[in-house]
Amino acid sequence: MDRLHIHFMRYRQEEPVYQPTLDQIKDALARNPDLAPRVTFTLESVERYMPVDWTDSDFKKYYDAMKNADVLYGYTFQTQNITDYAPQLKWFQSDSSGVEQLAPFDWVPEGLILTNSRGIHQPKSGESFAMYLGMLNSRIPSLFTSQRERTWNPIYTSVIRGKKIAVLGVGSQGGEMARQAKMLGLKVTGIDPYLKSHPCCDEIVSADRMKDVFRDTDFLALTAPLTKQTNKIIGDAQLEWLPLHASVINVARAGLLDTEALSKKLHEGRLAGAVLDVFDEHPLSEGSYLWNTPNLFISPHVSSDDPIHYSPRCLDILMTNVRNCFEGRPLINVVDTKKEF
Repeated sequence: MDRLHIHFMRYRQEEPVYQPTLDQIKDALARNPDLAPRVTFTLESVERYMPVDWTDSDFKKYYDAMKNADVLYGYTFQTQNITDYAPQLKWFQSDSSGVEQLAPFDWVPEGLILTNSRGIHQPKSGESFAMYLGMLNSRIPSLFTSQRERTWNPIYTSVIRGKKIAVLGVGSQGGEMARQAKMLGLKVTGIDPYLKSHPCCDEIVSADRMKDVFRDTDFLALTAPLTKQTNKIIGDAQLEWLPLHASVINVARAGLLDTEALSKKLHEGRLAGAVLDVFDEHPLSEGSYLWNTPNLFISPHVSSDDPIHYSPRCLDILMTNVRNCFEGRPLINVVDTKKEF
């Protein structure tokens, strides 16, 4: 193969942090000067990021670009009849680490490869994870609740070193959560169906051991991908396994957690606190019950996405795959459609 045509998709009304600019694309090619002469690209914007919202103009521009596209870069797209309108398409590069927006994957034709941007978040997310652990250990969500209620409520806490964290899903984000926790001196137990060990985990167990692990856990961090197997994996029963002093962090996907059950536990004092960075409703409506949930810190999905480095890091993964494609090597960050991540 001598040349590749990459079609980049931007999404109107989406946060700029996720949108590659023309200058960022040119800069990515400039960082790979040997590849630049062999790459052509098109860049178009469509309405939001669900094809159901696209205008007739969006569809026309998209279909015209895809007639000769070898690679598609974006978040979601028209999956129906993809072999008809994009006969040359070789792979889709997601600008996100998650690809659940494209599931189920029965639309994927034979030979089409899906790749994601797994691993781009660590520099920013690591800082956020350390901050969240420190906040929860110092009971900051509870102090925020007292401040909102104009109540003087001294809460004295001990150091975090020596406490225990359970990390559900030890992939890129989970591995970073484990690394930050280990640096803070915590004992780290990973829960993962595929890994047997990790350099930052004292042990890794399967999900059928959760009840035993949760019994003396101080912090539960949810960092798994969202699949059929992990949907609502943490609900009322699992939260009940945690001790009263435990706290919960969800920085992965909202669907991993039954937030109504979490809210109930926090209202009842059955958990010490929680940090949520992901939500089923995005953005949260003014009437959401979560706004008035005590001892909960709401972070509006900003823990991992760096407005300066997000797109350049995604584009570097794309350029690595372009190079691998030209040189006949396997692509990186390939999605296993059977596992759904």
